[in-house]
Amino acid sequence: DHRDLHSFPTRRSSDLDTVPVPKGTIGENTRDRILAAALPLFAAHGFAGTSTRMIAKSASVNVATLAYYFEGKQGLYVTVLHHLYEELLSFVPTQVPSVGPETVTWLASTAWAFCKEHREHIRLVLRHVLDQGLHDEIVVSDYSEPVLLRLEMILRSFRPDWSSVRTRLYMFGTMHMLVRFAIEDRQQLSTMLGGPEDLDEAVVSFFEDFLQTQLYAKA
Repeated sequence: DHRDLHSFPTRRSSDLDTVPVPKGTIGENTRDRILAAALPLFAAHGFAGTSTRMIAKSASVNVATLAYYFEGKQGLYVTVLHHLYEELLSFVPTQVPSVGPETVTWLASTAWAFCKEHREHIRLVLRHVLDQGLHDEIVVSDYSEPVLLRLEMILRSFRPDWSSVRTRLYMFGTMHMLVRFAIEDRQQLSTMLGGPEDLDEAVVSFFEDFLQTQLYAKA
């Protein structure tokens, strides 16, 4: 259970869910319970620091049940990541939206809501990079690139003068800023920001202004 993640064979996203589980069944509930238990443990302790016994105990199942649904800890870990990027892909439009203030407002508010809702997933991804020094290959090859391509499409509709590299540098910079806010304890973040009346409104407003200063700047 404590081997380095990269000592495991990489599983592709197409390899997931090898055990079919009908919707609305006890099996689906068990599977979801294991996923729900695994996420905060992976986020808090990392892949190497989280054992299958810890996850099984938190989910109130035995280790054999975990292995049945996910083929072990590696399969469970990849499934947790898969769900994050699946939801992220559903959040990012597949078509170029209108170029205007309403799109910037939507980007700011929706991105912050997504980060808040997926705080534990974000902590998991960041912890993996800190522990291992890089993303797992499946994240880069199967998940990150489709998301980056869609975001690049949106930003370049505002700034067609930007190169792909310039656009992606801006994307990573803004994402890291927003993620940094999201993983903070809300009370501490509010204190460090001087106690705004509405923390969410303050963050979204700042992020919206930040986007506008670059996306509407003269080429």
